[in-house]
Amino acid sequence: MIHVYRLIPTHQQILKFELESPNLEPSDPSSLPRRSSIVWISMLMSVVAIGAAVVALLMTRTALDNQVNIAESQAALMELKTTLQAQPVQTQPTSAATQKQPSVLPRPTIRMVRESMDVSSESLEDELEQVVTSLQIQYPKLPDALHVVAMMKAQTRKYAEAQELWQQCTRLAPKQEMYYVNLASVAMEQGSDEFAAKTLQQAVDQGLESFEISYHLGIAKSRLGAYEDAIEITEKALKKYPTAASLWLILGQAQLELEKNQEAETSFRKALEFGASSPAVYVGLGNACVRQGKREEGTKFLKTYSELKSQDKLSGQERYQTLSVKEIKQTATTVFTEAATVYFRQKDTLQTERLLTRCIALEPTKPSGLRALADYYFKMKMLAEERLVRERIIEVGSDRFGDYIDVAKVCAQMGDRESAEANLKLAMALYPQAVEPYAALSQMHLESGRLESAKWYAQQSLERQPSAEGFRFLASICKQQQDALGEAEALRLAKQLEKKP
Repeated sequence: MIHVYRLIPTHQQILKFELESPNLEPSDPSSLPRRSSIVWISMLMSVVAIGAAVVALLMTRTALDNQVNIAESQAALMELKTTLQAQPVQTQPTSAATQKQPSVLPRPTIRMVRESMDVSSESLEDELEQVVTSLQIQYPKLPDALHVVAMMKAQTRKYAEAQELWQQCTRLAPKQEMYYVNLASVAMEQGSDEFAAKTLQQAVDQGLESFEISYHLGIAKSRLGAYEDAIEITEKALKKYPTAASLWLILGQAQLELEKNQEAETSFRKALEFGASSPAVYVGLGNACVRQGKREEGTKFLKTYSELKSQDKLSGQERYQTLSVKEIKQTATTVFTEAATVYFRQKDTLQTERLLTRCIALEPTKPSGLRALADYYFKMKMLAEERLVRERIIEVGSDRFGDYIDVAKVCAQMGDRESAEANLKLAMALYPQAVEPYAALSQMHLESGRLESAKWYAQQSLERQPSAEGFRFLASICKQQQDALGEAEALRLAKQLEKKP
């Protein structure tokens, strides 16, 4: 059998920096006083309704292909709207005597690394040791800190040390699922399958239930030869996670061991259907077919298995060397980010910044590391630094809609409305069916008195996502234009939508 044991870092190996510190900043970014206090533009009472309509309009959206983390960009856009309203808008030219000099934007206190320096795996591993040793000395009884140390030990193949640390974590924080899963993973790496199964059962006894627990417990039971237990565990988990290819693979392997060949074939085919493509799927499916007399079909799958096994032309030593440099960098960025999270929670912000910027130095074009650093500067209200990093994210190439909105909102907060508008137009060009850029641009143009363009952007957003609130917003623009017919038609459409169930 071929299995992969997955180690779970604090944030599921996603380098998005979930910063939390009750004394430094609120834990919910949307609750932060990110923008200055709102200075509403003097308007008629109907324009107050416009603001509410825009918020409601921003709360509706069209799903986009390749659009990720859509809910995050939603809150960001509402933030951007508040920021734009807070910025004074000059609609009439002033005299030379009263005209103020343009304000100078603050300059960032960092510079971005653009090309990574060569680093040996040995020197990087030494650096990792220094970081985690310092962390452990400072916080010897903090489970989050010990978890980071254990991660580093496990990913540098010091499994016994990692196991001891995760055992401490389970004692200090018995309700944390990831400690049990990681403890079981390193135990299986050392061949301690019975210990792994007992550890995962302890997690279940604590009332913990997850995909990862089921996945690893199924593997542990299979390795112990308890195939009936493995089948029971994975079948139960598949009711909750029916498209989990890895669970179908474990199920198929256990069924094959019990000579339930037809059921095993079905499970392996499900694994393929849901995206599994490892050699283990093809060898299992091939054997299941051959055992049922489907020799031609089985031979085809076994041939695919052989081809997959022989595709990598590197020798064993070359493969290890190639992967070791790549893996140690990935380990470093994960460990540094996790350590930075611990330091931030302990209010050591200078160490937090140092570790996050080190991640960028190791992998300058990796968007996840850049986002982690940008999120840190957002929390610290370091606008110039945040803007620099978010612009770098766009520069290296982002496929996340929210990244473009994040640039626009920090530009708006700094009073650079032109750059905010430019970034919204960039988002509009890259995501032509998104509602948000059109809605935000309509708000910007309305506040600066450009009613015709505000109306056009509002109409474009309604084409993509009709809503009663959006039509009322459009009606308000028409009213300011003294377009009675347009106002009446927009209100009629708003009422139509309000009547729909």
